[in-house]
Amino acid sequence: MRVFLIHGMGRTQVSMALLARRLRAAGHHTSSYSYYVSRDPLARIAEGLVTHVERALDDGHDRQFAVIGHSLGNIVTRMALPRLQGLRRFVMLAPPNHPPVLARTLQGNPLFRALARDAGQKLSDEDFYRRLPIPTAPTLIVAGTRGPRAPWLPFAGRASDGVVGVDETRLPGVEHVEVPAIHTFIMNDAEVARLTLRFLEAGTLVESTSARE
Repeated sequence: MRVFLIHGMGRTQVSMALLARRLRAAGHHTSSYSYYVSRDPLARIAEGLVTHVERALDDGHDRQFAVIGHSLGNIVTRMALPRLQGLRRFVMLAPPNHPPVLARTLQGNPLFRALARDAGQKLSDEDFYRRLPIPTAPTLIVAGTRGPRAPWLPFAGRASDGVVGVDETRLPGVEHVEVPAIHTFIMNDAEVARLTLRFLEAGTLVESTSARE
């Protein structure tokens, strides 16, 4: 299957390189999309993702494909969903599917606002999140749980990957799994790679009744 990878905010496509290598070793064709939130608003980044996918699919490959996103890359993908015709699998690694408490905490920080720009504003905007499409293709959410826990931290002792809370990753009706990983390197975790490959193959991590009998 053709698999498109999209990194998180402040990262580059290099951050997804190990996962891409594991996908290729399993027989998948990978393509990475890169962007800069300090340069472009999210709407333009989402448009760029659509263009990247369309150009890659024009080379004669099967037009069915998967997307694996990390963090903000999942929000960009959700923005682009209405135009991603042929999407058959979507794996969301550490997605901020609700306005993350950390972004709200940093909203007034001048450095964060200068670096994150439009993306930082959108991450704190309830109306923006209400307008985001919910995936209809088979989708897996992978949430990390190895973030520090303390009452004085932004997550107030709740499970998180250190950047996004587990409860902030969930979407109604979407398959969800937790792994002991931190936000920044969740895509490099061997168990995450195993789960991703299994999901790409089957479209679910749930064994069918017939398979168990």
